[in-house]
Amino acid sequence: MSPFGATILFLVTMFHLSAFLSGYFLTGSVFRNAPDSKALQRTLSYETGNKLKTNSLSSLLALALATKFFQDPLVWIPPAISAMVVSLMGFTLVMIWSNDKEQSI
Repeated sequence: MSPFGATILFLVTMFHLSAFLSGYFLTGSVFRNAPDSKALQRTLSYETGNKLKTNSLSSLLALALATKFFQDPLVWIPPAISAMVVSLMGFTLVMIWSNDKEQSI
């Protein structure tokens, strides 16, 4: 992987990770006394990241516009990576949390 590709992947991953983590921890601080605070944290974390997943549609739109209006293929890379990363991160979170729930039952 080129240094450019590694940099793009790192930045996109950190951007989306910050959305999932901020949703989780901010919910925990606001609803810390709620009886189901862990479920609220997980739900709002996923929804915060999923909002960015909805924005991955914006990433796909950015990809379509980049391919139409820019000749340099490097312009196409960040939106394509962003759409894939946020989908994979959301799926991974759901899989981790579903396994955690099965173990705690």
